[in-house]
Amino acid sequence: MRATIRSRAVGLALATLGLALTSACGGDSDEATDSPAPSCMSSLSPASLPSDGTFPTAWPFPPGTVVTGTEPVPGGGLAVTAQVGSSFEGVLPFMQHDLEEAGFVATQGEAEHDDAEATWSGNGYSGTWAIKSSETCEGTTLLQVAAAKQ
Repeated sequence: MRATIRSRAVGLALATLGLALTSACGGDSDEATDSPAPSCMSSLSPASLPSDGTFPTAWPFPPGTVVTGTEPVPGGGLAVTAQVGSSFEGVLPFMQHDLEEAGFVATQGEAEHDDAEATWSGNGYSGTWAIKSSETCEGTTLLQVAAAKQ
C-alpha cells in the first residue's frame, strides 16, 4: 500500500510540475535533427544529481542529455528535469527500449505526435517519465523523470 501511495505522489508531482521545462534557447521550428547538437544546448546550466539514493544511480539518460534541475517530490523521491540534444523521434525509442534493458520497465504509457509519458518501476524504484519536443530549442527534447524508492 505504501508503494501505491508513493507512486501516486510521484505521479501527482510530475503532473503538477508538468513539462514546464524551459531553456534559454531560441527558435520555434517543427523541423528536428539528431546531430550535431543544437547550439542552444551550450547555454544550459548543468545540475548535479544527488547521490543520496533519492534517484536511481543506474538510471540511463539518452546520449546528449543535460540535467538542468532537480526537485524533491512530496512524499519522498526526486523529480529531475533535463534537455536532450536530439529530436523527440530520436529520444522516444531510447525511452521505450533502452530503459527496459537497464531494468526500468514501463507499466503503462502513451505517445503522441510530440510528447510521450509512462509510469515505470525497476531496480527498487518506481516513478514516471515524460518527454516533449522543445518549442524553444529546435531539434531538442525536454525530459522529466520522477522517481521514488519502492
